[in-house]
Amino acid sequence: MIHSSVPLADIKAYFEELGVTERSCKDKNVWEFEYLGLKIELKAGRNSVLKDLDLPRNTLTVSGNSALAGEFLTNFRFKFLSAGG
Repeated sequence: MIHSSVPLADIKAYFEELGVTERSCKDKNVWEFEYLGLKIELKAGRNSVLKDLDLPRNTLTVSGNSALAGEFLTNFRFKFLSAGG
């Protein structure tokens, strides 16, 4: 599981680049995807810790083959990793 401040549009664009298939939209804030046998759930949220900053806090949960899920999450982190500047 990853909590991410990456905007939903950027996450969905990344999924599209990879060929991730959207399977369903549970409600206006939760989507299910499939990729190489993995089940991916994307839940939209907002940061509730730093109340003065209105930042996204999206949750990405991946289930299925643990090695492949770990690789998917690592690649996601590298895609959106920022060292600033």
